[in-house]
Amino acid sequence: MTEEKSVAVIGAGIFGLSLAIALRDRNYEVTVFDRSQYDANGYDPTADDVQAASADHNKIFRASYGKEIHYQRLALESRGAWVSDDEKRGSTEQDDDRDNRLFVNSGMLRIQPSENLSSLEKETLANMQRDGLRDTQFVKSDPADCERADKLGWKDKILNFQIPDSKSTYEAVLDSLAGFVRCSNACAHYQKVAADKGVKFHFGPQEGAVDYLVKVKSEIEPSKDKVAGLKTKNGVVHDADAVVVAAGSFSTQIFPDLSYHLESSAGSLATLKIDKSNTELWNKYSPERFPVMTWKSTPRDASGKDTGSIYVLPRTPEGLVKIGYRGVKWTNFQPAPQDTPFTQDGQWSVPLPVEECSLLPEPALYAIKQFVSIFMPEFESTPFFSTKLCWYTDSLDNSFVIDHVPTYAEESVFVCTGGSGHGAKFLPVLGKVGKPTHSTRPRLTD
Repeated sequence: MTEEKSVAVIGAGIFGLSLAIALRDRNYEVTVFDRSQYDANGYDPTADDVQAASADHNKIFRASYGKEIHYQRLALESRGAWVSDDEKRGSTEQDDDRDNRLFVNSGMLRIQPSENLSSLEKETLANMQRDGLRDTQFVKSDPADCERADKLGWKDKILNFQIPDSKSTYEAVLDSLAGFVRCSNACAHYQKVAADKGVKFHFGPQEGAVDYLVKVKSEIEPSKDKVAGLKTKNGVVHDADAVVVAAGSFSTQIFPDLSYHLESSAGSLATLKIDKSNTELWNKYSPERFPVMTWKSTPRDASGKDTGSIYVLPRTPEGLVKIGYRGVKWTNFQPAPQDTPFTQDGQWSVPLPVEECSLLPEPALYAIKQFVSIFMPEFESTPFFSTKLCWYTDSLDNSFVIDHVPTYAEESVFVCTGGSGHGAKFLPVLGKVGKPTHSTRPRLTD
């Protein structure tokens, strides 16, 4: 019997969990390490030691990607997996107390910058047409689309919003394929799936936090080092045939070679809280009646203020309505280690300590409040229930970074990161896309 290859995966978020399951399904011996105590906190986004973007109440599911049809198709493959998994678990649309779906098909209203379709929207619709999915998209100004939406039960989610200081309304497109995933619940579910398959986990600031990668000279490629494992903060060395870096916004700190390709940056999140006794708002913002909404406003004004690139999701079973601002993301530049391959004047961006992430920059607060005043006027004078900086791992072009690292011998280092704020939806299938197989290069497939 052939001996199992061993793989150490750094990071138990979206990328790490998906890859760990895919590797285990191919009979690899897989061990996952993470600095957060997910076995105790269950990926609760409010837990003291939780900072990863993967641990969140909800994340948008969409297949709308403009010209990037490979992401559209991968998203639709993932959607099928989410639906299948919910069916296997017996999850159906029920009341809030019993609704344990991981994927909720609430639809998504893509609100345009003006009364006309944007060029990005036209590209998205063209690719939906190309894949035979145009009938799942409903353009607000298209009578035939609205008639079809009415017959299919979607018309009430094609919402109308007045453009400020104008007699016109925003154009919008309702995507009936879209919705959201309950991200923290999904991570907890897939972590259990992985454990049941035999994946081992080490969690916490000592047992799960990585101190450094263990490097040795390769006998096969003498001019290069190979990575032979990792050492955790508690001083234990864990041998492995390959190490996967899937640590989200902490990836560059664990593996500085990634500094050429990735940067840690923070998006801005705010929540509003609806009390269940307020039945009007409770019902209006439920997933059954309210779609995910996204909006990209016209370009920022001369003063640099930017209201667009904002999204809002339906309320959670606890009554939280999450609003996210991505018009501008924030960095935290600190001195980089001396041998870091790429820095900006000796500095690089790293996540702030979790206790410093509850305050939003003033431009983000301004943008979110402007969005609320236009699209959610009932909350215009309501204080936010919570605010938070959510740290992402941005690549140069917002595409995922999934590959072996060629400067290390024997394909001993593999990176699977660079979620760039849109990776969560791919959890069920991402690990199948890129695997360190020691035989073929991973790739994003069409």
